[in-house]
Amino acid sequence: MTPQKIKILPDMIINDMGLEYPANFFCEFDKVGDPKNGVLGEAPAVHPRHDHWWIGETDLAFTIELDGIYKITDVYFYNNTGNHTARVKMGTPFAWEFDKEFTQKKQEWCGFDVNFDTRYVNFTFNNNDAPSEILLYGYKIADVEQEPTVPYKKERIKLDKFVGMNGFVNDADDISRACTYIREYHPWTWTCYPNGADTALAPNPSTNLRWDFDDFYKRRHNFGIDMCPTLTVGRDQIPKDKAVGDTTSPEAYLSYASYIFQYVARYGHNKDIDPALIKVAEGQEKKIGLGYMSYLEPLNEPNGTWMGRDLFFSPFELAACLSMCYDGHEGKYKNVGVKQADPDFKMSMSGLAGINFDYIRAMAFWSKYNRKDGKLPFDVINMHHYTGKSILKSGITKNVDVNIDERGDVGEKVYVGISAEEGDIVGALAKIGEWRDKYAPHLEYWLTEFGWDTNQDYQTSTSSHAYGEYTGRQVQAMWLIREYLMLSSAKIDRAAMYMSRDCGPEETSVGKYATSGLVRFPIELGPKVVVQGNKKDSFYYVYTLKEIISDCYFDSELETENVNVKIFKYVTDDGKAKYALWCPTSDSTKVPGYKFKVENGKYTLVEFVNERYNGKRTDMEATNGYLTVNISENPIFIIEN
Repeated sequence: MTPQKIKILPDMIINDMGLEYPANFFCEFDKVGDPKNGVLGEAPAVHPRHDHWWIGETDLAFTIELDGIYKITDVYFYNNTGNHTARVKMGTPFAWEFDKEFTQKKQEWCGFDVNFDTRYVNFTFNNNDAPSEILLYGYKIADVEQEPTVPYKKERIKLDKFVGMNGFVNDADDISRACTYIREYHPWTWTCYPNGADTALAPNPSTNLRWDFDDFYKRRHNFGIDMCPTLTVGRDQIPKDKAVGDTTSPEAYLSYASYIFQYVARYGHNKDIDPALIKVAEGQEKKIGLGYMSYLEPLNEPNGTWMGRDLFFSPFELAACLSMCYDGHEGKYKNVGVKQADPDFKMSMSGLAGINFDYIRAMAFWSKYNRKDGKLPFDVINMHHYTGKSILKSGITKNVDVNIDERGDVGEKVYVGISAEEGDIVGALAKIGEWRDKYAPHLEYWLTEFGWDTNQDYQTSTSSHAYGEYTGRQVQAMWLIREYLMLSSAKIDRAAMYMSRDCGPEETSVGKYATSGLVRFPIELGPKVVVQGNKKDSFYYVYTLKEIISDCYFDSELETENVNVKIFKYVTDDGKAKYALWCPTSDSTKVPGYKFKVENGKYTLVEFVNERYNGKRTDMEATNGYLTVNISENPIFIIEN
């Protein structure tokens, strides 16, 4: 057969490093002609890529997954910047049979003969020296079996642990009780002394001698709050053991995974653990199976490029780390990881900065070829997303995730927060949800960071800006409730707003997330301190929502003849209905006197208001099959009695 150019589409690319946009290296396919046969088209352009200095100094790697077995006959590069080296591998992933280095020539198409049968082609090169365009030549010689899908049988989600927040060990008890689930941040070195397989736990007191984590978790457990510690890392104690050499090897994470084992052994539910396996620091008491929690999350936003290369995790590095943290890489390493401490305990993947399907797909690719079970080594897919938009001076706007885009007013653009509906949070989550439903329906799906700052300065990119009759605090409160509602309709198992408290004064703190709390600054820190006067509207709104929907399941979105009215139906175990109604706009839209069709009977109207834990409640009775209510951008609930 005659070799042809092989068109590479974005969904064929597995991004090994989780950096850049590898599809850019194949985006001028139709313009560049046929250099193998001497037919030259346009010279490829240089595509802007990295925006963090260290990314340019690292290697970029990605793998092409073709739609069948191909005979690759030639590989061609065009490099605008110089005579740079690239590496090409083919064959079995992670055990490549074809491996060749090739030096490109500046501003000239050049390539080499291959004559190799493969489905996978891997490219590696220094990011600063990257080519402008790559061409593969060849032809398909065999089809491949499609990856089997798993019938989706996921049960409907009860919302008893749905309304969550991000919090801390020194949050006041009454603040924590606004939610039924807390994603609790703390650096791992607060509660351990890392030392490989001999890593020792130090939770009471913590390593800084300030906190008693046993007491903290016990109180939250007694309140009925489901805890999920998020064990973060810092520059002082990076969990990658560089002495191992290969940071995509699970062995590089032995200290951290040993710590995870000790944590779950102490706070999980398995009491049948040999005390000899428990390692605690001097002066600490050994405890086993306290039963204070059922979930744990290693690392936070490990794909954040702003932290530098040492703290950044590629998808393959994170998959290796999580494989070790999950079950000691399928038991290869003993007494490490969650499942070896408590088989029924669940581990979330690290919450990613941004809703990143390509990152999940790359981790699944690593797991397919590096784990015998071929499965992702966690029980929960976990993402972060902050809905916002950029506004150019020309007036052009674009929806963005303001966590991973720019910060505040940067001169040519202003970045602001927008509502969940305007930011299409359900659509943003859909691709990963559809993949989960097809290939891994056993996994839960969480969104564990979203929210808005109440500081009104335009340097605060996540700000819930006041408009119409609503203050910035009211907008934050309304948008939080509306996002929780939207997420419940999107088959999200748990949602955690960011965060329990402000980091600085609301009037002057313009940094991102500095004023995204339910409680204003200053606050008296301490687990048993009651903070009353500084609670924002959002505290009472979230508390009220938790009280309303914790005994419910999302049922359906009801059709309405008015585009400015959105209605969600929730049901309880005994079949009672609860309806959320609101205007999904952010321009002071109101729909007064709306006639809502229901069964005749008695109902309770709940309005979200400041300084009321359970909202403002009014008895209503439906006659002739209707209730008449006033609807605005501040949601209301109608509860069947």
